[in-house]
Amino acid sequence: MQLDKEFKNLGFNSSQHIYILKICEDPGIAQEDLLTAFNVNASNVTRALAHLEKENYIVRVQNRDNRRCYNIYPTQRAKDVCPVIKDALKRWNSKILEDFTDEEKHLFLEFLTRAGNHMLDFVYHR
Repeated sequence: MQLDKEFKNLGFNSSQHIYILKICEDPGIAQEDLLTAFNVNASNVTRALAHLEKENYIVRVQNRDNRRCYNIYPTQRAKDVCPVIKDALKRWNSKILEDFTDEEKHLFLEFLTRAGNHMLDFVYHR
């Protein structure tokens, strides 16, 4: 909810900022690769990208080798907003972990990663 408030005036929400960061990090990423990167279904990716395209954060370019696929590129607006997103995430992480020691932060992230991997194993029957 906090990130939604911070990103509202920028034209995206807390579930869409991850796409901007990933696309800026990997310009030209295939739309299908976003499914795997975030473990979400295709309709969620399609909706998020349609919104970001409408807000001029991304450009979808049809792949020359496979006309059913699209490569996603950041616009200058996306590149400009990446530091804003990263700063908001740093502030948020700092706030939620403010009373943790360095060791506790490390353990928390380790436990969270392990739990997430167990969840993915369960969902995808790996």
